[in-house]
Amino acid sequence: VIQKKMHKLDAMMMTNVRTAAINADCILIVIDVCKVPEKVDDIMEGGTSNVKEKPPMLLVLNKKDLIKPGEISKRIEWYEKLV
Repeated sequence: VIQKKMHKLDAMMMTNVRTAAINADCILIVIDVCKVPEKVDDIMEGGTSNVKEKPPMLLVLNKKDLIKPGEISKRIEWYEKLV
């Protein structure tokens, strides 16, 4: 997911991500754990909000070596509530 769209290509790629999410068997979401946690639907910008039955999601927390050991469990709890 490209959060800061710098070019038209970035916006077009995000449109394709949302379209693909609707027809996906599962969704792999890689999140930068150093950034403030966000609701997964907000990250996808509503990409799966119109789907009656959401596909299973696998959340990957990237860069976990850059945060304090106690913080990772807080981030995991936060995302478990919002996925």
